[in-house]
Amino acid sequence: MKSKPALPPVDMETYVPAAITVVRRSVGWPGIIAHERRGKSGAVDYPGGIRQHVLYCFLDSLRSDVFLNGQKETVHYKAGDCRFTPAGRPVAFRWIGDVRVLMLGFQPWFFDRVAAELNTPAALPAEINTRKLSARHPVSVLMQQLHQELDATAGAALAAEGLARAIAVQILREFDHIRGAKPAPAAPPLAVLKVVELMRTRIGDSLALEELAEVAGLSPFHFARQFKTATGHPPHDYLIRLRVDRAQELIRQHSREWTMAAIANECGFADQSHMARHFKRVLGVSPGEFAEANPSLR
Repeated sequence: MKSKPALPPVDMETYVPAAITVVRRSVGWPGIIAHERRGKSGAVDYPGGIRQHVLYCFLDSLRSDVFLNGQKETVHYKAGDCRFTPAGRPVAFRWIGDVRVLMLGFQPWFFDRVAAELNTPAALPAEINTRKLSARHPVSVLMQQLHQELDATAGAALAAEGLARAIAVQILREFDHIRGAKPAPAAPPLAVLKVVELMRTRIGDSLALEELAEVAGLSPFHFARQFKTATGHPPHDYLIRLRVDRAQELIRQHSREWTMAAIANECGFADQSHMARHFKRVLGVSPGEFAEANPSLR
């Protein structure tokens, strides 16, 4: 009998459980993703794990069941407590009651790069899901600072990167005595970072695959493959997502003065309908609905 194929990991950036809503998200933070999520009682099962390493900071008290290898363990979190879920490890969660949580997702290459600088392995076992980091732990304190960057404008991405690196260091220190199997090699992070930075600085330009590959120092074929391995998205789709992030920022800042057509042009979209189509695909709402839902724009 043939064995069933392994299920792929879930992408934190695009998957949101049915009982949960993303109320705030990071804008253009290379290598890291931050979501503030809220919702009701629910459950999720990740048989293929999560693509990113994910740190959860519970903003309110919560009771959660963690399912590992067919075993259940109940963990009670106080406001400010954190949980770390290593990438690619099968796990399931069930939570009871209203939930409000800040999630920080590390792309594997970002986390691996910090581990390499510490000269320590980055792989951690699934059992860490049941370890609770108290609100006074350095990781939890840093997450509270990161939470504030979701509302910041100038320098938010730079500050978030520094905080995320510090958080990764603290996580690796905390679990240094626990090691899992070595993960598959990550794509060269420097090449990815250089291209992402180019995308951010020239977000309104038409960037050909060949130009991006040249910046990375790779052939177009190998660059496209390695970029998707590192980020989870092909280069063009990642650029579109950066443009959607930029559009969110401009809608928050200038929706009273700028038209949607002007914002679309500033972000590199062909026209307003082009922006609306991708906005809806990435975020699940139209630009107009996003503006209506943002309290600062009412």
